[in-house]
This record gives sequence, C-alpha cells and structure tokens, in this order.
Amino acid sequence: MALIVIEGLDGAGKSTQIDLLTKYLKSKLIPCHFLHFPRVDAPFFGELIARFLRGDLGSIDRVDPYVVALLYASDRMDAAPLLRQWLASSHVVLLDRYVYSNVAFQCAKLSNTNEVNRLRDWILQLEFDYYAIPKPDLNIFLDVPFDFTRQRLTEQRTGDSRHYLQGKDDIHEKDLSFQEKVRDIYLQQQQFDSNFVVLNCTDSSGQMLKPEAISAMILHEIVDRSLINI
Repeated sequence: MALIVIEGLDGAGKSTQIDLLTKYLKSKLIPCHFLHFPRVDAPFFGELIARFLRGDLGSIDRVDPYVVALLYASDRMDAAPLLRQWLASSHVVLLDRYVYSNVAFQCAKLSNTNEVNRLRDWILQLEFDYYAIPKPDLNIFLDVPFDFTRQRLTEQRTGDSRHYLQGKDDIHEKDLSFQEKVRDIYLQQQQFDSNFVVLNCTDSSGQMLKPEAISAMILHEIVDRSLINI
C-alpha cells in the first residue's frame, strides 16, 4: 500500500511516533508492519554495524564514510525481500530510518560541498538503483528543538534496544556537534526529493510539541498524499 519513513536525529522521538501511528492504523483496521534500521540484531551485517557504533572499528573520522554507507545499505538490501512482500500484500510499511539516514550521517562527516554531493549521489544510486530496494512514498524528518536532542543524548539511555553497545557509547550519539551537522544535511534533502518533508516539531515558545500534536501532523501528511484511505 505505502512505504512511509520517519527520520530524525538520535533521540528525536521517532519510535514514539511510529508507535502512535501503528496504533492509529490498527484502530482503523489498516494492516501495517514496522522495521527499524539499522537492524543490529540481523545476521551478518547487523553485528558489524553494532561493532562500528561501539567504536570497535575506529572513531567517526577514522572510518571511510563510503565503507560505512555500504555497510548500512547492505543491511537494507538484505531486508528488501521482506519489504517487497509486505508492500505486495497492500500493507502499510513503517520504517524508523531508511536511506536518508545513510545520506545524512555519512555526508555529515565531510566538509567539502562537492564531496558531500558526490557521496549523496553515490548512496542514492547504490541503494535505489544498484541494490534496487523499494523507494519510499513519503520520508518525514522530525525537526525537533536541538536542546531537546541534547538533553536526550546526554541522559543515560538504556533498555533492550541498547544491548548492542555492550555498555559503550554510540559513537554517533555522543558527539553533539556531529548531530548538528547531520541535521544540516537532513534539511538539505527537501531540495532534492519532493517526497521528503521536514516537520517543524517546535511550538511558538520554542518548546517541543506534544507527541500527539506531532502525530497529527504526520497523519495529515500521509492522508494529504492519499497514501491511506480513512
């Protein structure tokens, strides 16, 4: 039926929005499925991604972003048959991160504009053309107040979804200046893709909007594009 991606910085509340959207779709009897990328528990690529995020392969500036991009893209290539199966069954597929996460996090490691554009084009060609993974019908970037992101990332984050770090810090999350660069790359995406939408998640006082308000904006974007019938 539709492939919908929720993007955002680490700690932006993507999982919360996926949960709210899933509950809404189920309440309307609309079949849906969810995947989170990267799949650190997936065989073969997952463990290598987990090692990278733990810093076992080196610091952010020591590992070639093309190599990292290839690793993340390969995880999605491995999951593509499942995505196609769901979509062929006319189900809504919700993804927490997808190709534009790869673009944002890898391009943020480069300072030269030409190099950034070259890597962006290479990633998009690799994932959508060479690996031929499904293209999203809608990508939504949650642009939250950076103070909120800073607070979330400086708090101790625990839970089963964090076990892959084995007690270590995520090398992407611990560098706040890097997260700001990632945001800048994300915001540029709307210049290149009409299916990439930036949602301003800040209220008039500069505070984070309530999850329910953000969820309503997401649903509006989905319905406005006729991706679901309600």
